[in-house]
Amino acid sequence: MSIICTQDDILFKKYKNNINDKRIKYHIKDIFGDHWNKFLKSYPNINIRETVFDNINKMLKCKTLDLGFDVFKCPNCGKENFCFHTCKSRLCSSCGNKYNTERQTSIFSKLFKFKHRHVVWTIPEELRNYFREDRQRLSLLFKASQIVIESWFHDKYKKKNITPAFISVLHTYGRSIIWNPHIHMILLEGGINKDSFVPVNFFSYAAFRKRFMKILLDLLSKEINTVEFKNLKRTLYKNLKDGFYVYSPPSKFKSVDALIKYVTRYVSRPVMAESRILNYDGTYVTFWYQRHEDNKIVIEKIHAFEFISRIILHIPEKNQKYIRYYGCYHESTKIVTSKMKEMFRKFNQKSIELKKTINKWKLNIQFSFNIDPLKCPNCDTIMIYAESVW
Repeated sequence: MSIICTQDDILFKKYKNNINDKRIKYHIKDIFGDHWNKFLKSYPNINIRETVFDNINKMLKCKTLDLGFDVFKCPNCGKENFCFHTCKSRLCSSCGNKYNTERQTSIFSKLFKFKHRHVVWTIPEELRNYFREDRQRLSLLFKASQIVIESWFHDKYKKKNITPAFISVLHTYGRSIIWNPHIHMILLEGGINKDSFVPVNFFSYAAFRKRFMKILLDLLSKEINTVEFKNLKRTLYKNLKDGFYVYSPPSKFKSVDALIKYVTRYVSRPVMAESRILNYDGTYVTFWYQRHEDNKIVIEKIHAFEFISRIILHIPEKNQKYIRYYGCYHESTKIVTSKMKEMFRKFNQKSIELKKTINKWKLNIQFSFNIDPLKCPNCDTIMIYAESVW
């Protein structure tokens, strides 16, 4: 069931009031804990990937005795504190935040100080299932968008011989957490020529769209040699004269830092923020999202089984890379020297090390909540590590 409303509607305000009530919180882990085994029994013939079982089992054991714990002891009064081990699963909201922060820091460390543009590369609905049935094909989205940018720069700025720099992030979901693979690209507005930066203020999205369509369909054709796909390819060329939809959304980010946090926010954790869950009554999950086309608020109420099926759809395969670097941002580039990197870098090394340090367990808690988790509650002495229990 879906209800379309605005942020000012009474129903949405009612739900949001519940969210603001700190006593009411809904967790994805609880929904899986209540329904995962029932879900498996209800759909015994469903094909579930090995990585899904692995991540769910880890998440359900997160911060429990099953994974063990560390013991910290106060050297003054003997008070003991137990710190449960975490699961480090890509499905765990708690663990995923830490790894998302690490990936954001990795991007920050490579970023040049010049202006960047956000470009989104989408595919028509008719193609989506081809990437779902064989997830290795997701790499073709990276490859096609890479070829488009590099070929466009080569054709447009051949005499200047400049090399672009861009970072691509794969999303497999739409706002309603359905299967909708697409690429978010952080594109440097310019390129590097020898030892200098050459600004580029114009990008032809009309050219991007047609090139992206042709290149991606050609890449897919090499892997899918069926009559059905050949017919679909002809239909797409007939109906989509302007190519696949490639666009740069109106900037809603105050800085490139905010853009990076946006495009990487669900790389290592569930594709829905738990703050979007408006209600969970033990059977049905109610959540909200904002539609792209008209910015209307959609409140959707679905059975827990449907919620689970949508969430597990987006768990990536083990070692599958969802963030890739190209051009001058690729680690193997010989175009940008170490001296140039230091000159062009947006953040200095001290700022990068600070970002890395803040993400450590103890300092993260201190930074977020202004408390020291190792301070003894009895005498304020700093506790020391005693042992690990498995």
